[in-house]
Amino acid sequence: MAGPARSGFPAHTNSRLDAFLRRQLPPEVYDAVRAYEPCIVVSDSEKHTFKYVVLSDRLIYLTENPPKSIRRAVALRDVVAIDLIDDYPQFLSPPERETNQHIRITHSSTVLKKECEQSKGVKFSFPFHHATSDNKKAKKEINGSVFWRGKGPRNLNESSLRYRQESSTPSKDSSFCPPSDLKKLSLHGQSAFRPLPTPSRRRCQTTSTTAKVVSVPSCTTNTKEPKGLPDHKGSLSEIPFKCNGNGNEFYLGNSSLASPLQNNPNLEKKASELHLYIISTTSSIFLHLKSSWNNYIIKATLLQDPLYVSELSPAIGSQKPYRSEEKIKHFSQLKSELFLKDNTLRKIFCLITELKVATQKNFILKRLFWKTSDLFYFLVNKLHEYLPESRDKSILQNKSQRADELVACIEIIQTLGLMFRETETESSRLNTLAAKKGTLFNLLVILISEPQIPKSCPVFDIQLADSTLVEMSFDAELQKLIVEYTDTATALLYEILLVFQQGNLGLGSTKFAISWMMSFLQSRPPIITFVASIVKQMVKGLSASFQLLSPSQAVLLYQQFYILKSCLRYSKTLAEYIRNDYREEFRYFIHMPALEKRLPLRYPLTQPTIQLFHEVLKLVEQKQCVKY
Repeated sequence: MAGPARSGFPAHTNSRLDAFLRRQLPPEVYDAVRAYEPCIVVSDSEKHTFKYVVLSDRLIYLTENPPKSIRRAVALRDVVAIDLIDDYPQFLSPPERETNQHIRITHSSTVLKKECEQSKGVKFSFPFHHATSDNKKAKKEINGSVFWRGKGPRNLNESSLRYRQESSTPSKDSSFCPPSDLKKLSLHGQSAFRPLPTPSRRRCQTTSTTAKVVSVPSCTTNTKEPKGLPDHKGSLSEIPFKCNGNGNEFYLGNSSLASPLQNNPNLEKKASELHLYIISTTSSIFLHLKSSWNNYIIKATLLQDPLYVSELSPAIGSQKPYRSEEKIKHFSQLKSELFLKDNTLRKIFCLITELKVATQKNFILKRLFWKTSDLFYFLVNKLHEYLPESRDKSILQNKSQRADELVACIEIIQTLGLMFRETETESSRLNTLAAKKGTLFNLLVILISEPQIPKSCPVFDIQLADSTLVEMSFDAELQKLIVEYTDTATALLYEILLVFQQGNLGLGSTKFAISWMMSFLQSRPPIITFVASIVKQMVKGLSASFQLLSPSQAVLLYQQFYILKSCLRYSKTLAEYIRNDYREEFRYFIHMPALEKRLPLRYPLTQPTIQLFHEVLKLVEQKQCVKY
């Protein structure tokens, strides 16, 4: 359970409020609560009342202080702006005015048309950006974390990799298994101690080369404000949507409106405001509000992908009542099996996949992961065993085995990304990262370093033509894995950047600062190659103007822009490198018309990406002093 949103995120909780929330909320909703904070509330229905604001991954609740009942105040799907206002409320005493944090949450609500005649022209804004106001001035801007998703769960069946049967005598022709045979192996191996769930067969999906938009299941939302708590039964981590086949019903901010508005001409969206006055200078609830809202926008974008939706949905007939005790037991079992010394690479891959799939559906596993540092330390050390090159020197010329290692490393990095995402409220995470700074820096070096792969040897004997074709197929597969590795590493690096960004803003731990991280990265030679690969990927992607970005590609593009922005703002060396070596790319290839053609307007992430792109372009075009 998340505690009060203080700077540094201590583990102290309000036992009375915590017990109340445990009684009132379904278990899966209670486990998804991010933070809570006492505050003075002002809204259409609240007039300077002292309450608790409770934040989950998709809803903002209000409850009395002391708690008696709990109601939904705002759904994150209805939020259009979250601003920190610089003012001095007259209803507060002079000392409280100095320590007050005034948070304004602008959101939409459904009303009759006649009630909102005077509410036209509402300007929508997105995370990381403030809406303008004539009478109030925004005083801070916090970058929230993003729902991280890599290429999606992958298994050995689809990686065109080959795991040999675990027997004492290998097959004679195993080293020349054609690519068509590499996809036939089952993930379930004889070495498994128990049946392991087969990961989803979802790969990174790209849209067709035509400009046709892929049809997606619709997501209907209830735009009416319920008097009581919403029905959470059968929900998955509070995902507020139902698919019914109408592609225009998922909405967020200024995207398409939900069906109640379309079906009832008397209803219209009206802008409302919820004001929270936090009497504290150390509270970081503003950071968590921005972060949760941004996470919701990313998740809403990914939900445009039918395969992603099916991946999160439980199998028919397999859904069981949510019990935290079972999740804790499952995590402990996975952890103990991962630590066994005689694990093969295949067994580790299976266990990591199972952990990742379970974590996608149960936030509590992220808390358990960071509760102790041993699993984080184990996973980073396992990466270091295979990256940037394998410790086993016999693998240097074994392309098949090297491909297997890269697949496992990609799975580990995706799992680490899940553990970093949405866990900024966990004090144990900061404690682990602070205590294991050497491990964290090793991870950063691993992420920016390109994996080493066996080199191809020229073949001059025509009798070896068949084996040459097999080698070429492995070469192609290894190159694909390198690209996928870079994308996955980019997503995790983005999450780590957010950790340091929070510390830089004074709302996270003072032990972390983004300028410190960038100074470390620019001192490592691989960072130049890594930044170059990001720019080249962006050029390649945006040059194909006829092809729309998939939801996962849109999220990756956003993460790439954020990393470039951090390099340009906080690293003089990297800023000069980007400006000097890639100014022409930003002039002719990475520009707004290309971006607008590739990003569908139906993605909730489109507008935040465009705004972030504007910031990157300004930094590329100007030569200013780097901010530290």
